[in-house]
Amino acid sequence: MFDERWPEEAEELADALDGILVKYCSPAALRVMEADGSESTDRREDLDQALQKFGLGDLPAEPCLLTRAAVSLGARLAPVPFVSATPARVILDESDVANGVDRATIPSGLPRAVVASGGRVAIADVAGEIRRSASGERLVVIGDLTGQAVDADVDALRAWGFLLEAAQLVGAAKALLRYGVGYVSERHQFGVPVGSFQGVAHPLAETATALQAADLLTRHAAYLADCDGAVPLFAAAMAAAKARTASRFAAGTVHQALGGYGFTVEADCQLYSRRIRAWTAAMADPMPTLGVLARTLSDPATRDQVTDLWQFDRGFALPRWAMEAG
Repeated sequence: MFDERWPEEAEELADALDGILVKYCSPAALRVMEADGSESTDRREDLDQALQKFGLGDLPAEPCLLTRAAVSLGARLAPVPFVSATPARVILDESDVANGVDRATIPSGLPRAVVASGGRVAIADVAGEIRRSASGERLVVIGDLTGQAVDADVDALRAWGFLLEAAQLVGAAKALLRYGVGYVSERHQFGVPVGSFQGVAHPLAETATALQAADLLTRHAAYLADCDGAVPLFAAAMAAAKARTASRFAAGTVHQALGGYGFTVEADCQLYSRRIRAWTAAMADPMPTLGVLARTLSDPATRDQVTDLWQFDRGFALPRWAMEAG
């Protein structure tokens, strides 16, 4: 059984990173950064400089550290291309290269993108239409890019993309759930908190369960990557699939719990839900990879190629809490 908690160094990193994000990515700051104008540009530059000074782009290529950072960035909705740029940095040792594998759009501001076509991997200059997503973020439509071929494993890029995008969605959805629970705990009707009604509490509890499953799958994939030195594609795809459905479920459930208030621009709820919708729409679809997993498992001749679906597939250490209790 793997230790379901993040390593201590990953949590220390998250605490330090959150100290920066709480200052530069408050809901008020995010609203400003969505708009056009000099103040928006200044806010983004301040955030970029703070994260550069922090060393976000120079973190060691350790899966638990990078994944935990993605969770924190998602929880604060930080408009930085960390999730997109990290796969190329880890696999290709290339900076400022967006992950365009199996994607139609990438964040603007990254001058190059890594793309794949027919098993070929190439790095190409980005030249495409810039538009705003539903979340207000600036994207580039990359279309069919051709560039300089590089020696890289396209599945390794896919795996890192799935893992980091899952982590980002888990962070955002958990933050949204906390916001929703806080609201229904404070809002009163008929002399009691709205959250005491079963029609409100039960869907939120189901959301928490779904998000916990996505969180554990994400941590499991990061744990395996730390053990083996490479992110397992199937584990990362399972995490991405669960994070995509669970985060969308969270967005819908919290909006229902807040009623019409959640749809107003004054509410922080829409900041999270719009980004969750946009991120899940832009991410690569994990279902083809899960289809390969299903076919591999259904064939007796190949099913032994799939490992680590269960905690007893290898000699995982006991959870840290179990060892400490003993």
